[in-house]
Amino acid sequence: MINHETTNNESFKFKGIARRTSQLSLIVLMLSLGISVYYFALGLKVSALMVGCFSFCVLIILLLQLYRVMENVQPLLLASICVLLVISSFVEGSVTGQYFYFFPVIVVIPIVVNYKESSFIELGAYFLMGIVTFFVNFYVGHNIPPVENIPADVANRMMFTNASCAILLTLYFALAYIYYERKYIRALVEEKNRAIAERTKFLSTMGHELRTPLNGIIGALNIFTDEQPQFATNEYFQILKYCSNHMQQLVNDILDFNKIEAGKLNIHLVEVNLKELLSNSTLPFYNNIEEKNLQLKVELDPQLDAIVLADDVRIIQIINNLLSNALKFTEEGYIRLNVTCENVTATSVKANFIVEDTGMGIDKEDQGRIFAGFEQVYSESTRKHTGTGLGLNICLRLLNLMDSTLTLTSEKGKGTTFAFSLTFNKAEKRTHKVERSYNENEGLVGLNILIVEDNQINMTIARKMLTGYKATCTPAYNGKEALEILEKNKNFNIILLDLEMPIMNGYEVVTEMKKLYPHIPVVAFTASLIDGQMLARLIEVGFEDCVSKPFHPKQLFSQVKKYAIQSPGIKKSSPTILL
Repeated sequence: MINHETTNNESFKFKGIARRTSQLSLIVLMLSLGISVYYFALGLKVSALMVGCFSFCVLIILLLQLYRVMENVQPLLLASICVLLVISSFVEGSVTGQYFYFFPVIVVIPIVVNYKESSFIELGAYFLMGIVTFFVNFYVGHNIPPVENIPADVANRMMFTNASCAILLTLYFALAYIYYERKYIRALVEEKNRAIAERTKFLSTMGHELRTPLNGIIGALNIFTDEQPQFATNEYFQILKYCSNHMQQLVNDILDFNKIEAGKLNIHLVEVNLKELLSNSTLPFYNNIEEKNLQLKVELDPQLDAIVLADDVRIIQIINNLLSNALKFTEEGYIRLNVTCENVTATSVKANFIVEDTGMGIDKEDQGRIFAGFEQVYSESTRKHTGTGLGLNICLRLLNLMDSTLTLTSEKGKGTTFAFSLTFNKAEKRTHKVERSYNENEGLVGLNILIVEDNQINMTIARKMLTGYKATCTPAYNGKEALEILEKNKNFNIILLDLEMPIMNGYEVVTEMKKLYPHIPVVAFTASLIDGQMLARLIEVGFEDCVSKPFHPKQLFSQVKKYAIQSPGIKKSSPTILL
């Protein structure tokens, strides 16, 4: 956790209060010495002596600060200036214009005082000192005869000199104030960016580390379900399944939220069939909805059956978050996904999305809060529902990236409706690719698969899943070992390659593999959160596609079946992201 107080204190060091005070004190010292010499040249010995004594005081203050006898010399410096101006009114009267120096005095206070940490009382005392001294100076200069008799022509010259110096000092201090504030703001921005970068790196690492053991848990549960289906309804087994899936969703939400905040999440468009995409997005919810004795209504406009350019990953994520939210807070009735076409042209499709439920609803005063990050509306009925509260915030931010927004209509006890609209550009006309449907009963008989994975648990899970489909699996626990295996045996139909490994990581290994064995398709294994940008990078360096950890048996089966070659030179379908 970041200590904000410590961060602010450290940031304020960029302002360099002590160093700044020394610089300004040196300017005051040089100016006062110059004025003292000028007064002496005019024959005003008392005034010259007075300013000379003030110069000596400023020098003492500088030495006290330089040798750290006093850390905070600002009050002493300001008091010395105010005393000088009051004494000068006794010596010279008001004809020399010494009161002009109150303008730079007022301007310099925010520069030499740590006003970001000082109390209002302390700041008020500084400004009050200047204001009171000004009125004392003005009163004494106009009502008490001066000590020194100054001729009119000399007084005019002194008036011009003092006014000019005061104006120049005021201008200099004002520009200095702007300069230091801009420097301070830049320092704060740099510190914020550095903190965000560090947090992003930390969460990315933690996300990878969390998703790796989750792959073992979820994978083992899926294998156990296939081998011992009679235990699938066991209460403890269901608890394990729910907790692992819930943990996976929490990790994904936190990583997505962090990526959005860091400004590193972009929309990446691919060609998809919009109707198929929306239909598939609801598949993971049927079992859970049936378990709660709810009805899932999916109403898709036939005009949605079009090839469009869309970020399929983010659209599925938005719909899944909304459906998951509806499922969480609905105990009876139905959940409805309704998507209609508002406008269809030769180049675009505008679709209206509605996710409606008959759940507990939200009070009007709470409706604004639910879109905030890490926020959940609290009530006795929601206490049992856990989560980060990030789902709706992520939906809203993703829709903002797509030039849309999320609207909410709800009434306590009468359900909730979320709605948004998106406009999709149609893809250029192309020859329609017929997607193969894979029969799991056919298995992966005859396929020789090289699995490159440094984590023993993930290796065990992947091998168990694939051998369950009758594939032959050869393990390699790092990239160097994989290349050595390929030197001896090139007859692999597909290579499953982890990205994070010792000795040689996945990016280094796939580069070598594509040079030496370009005919063998390579699919990435990764615990990182995959988006279109990362998938594009993986394809660029030589991967065919990726499987995101934690992975399910059907997901792994479909990717292997899609890309495994039966003979050199035969490739499979285009890449998709499987979550």
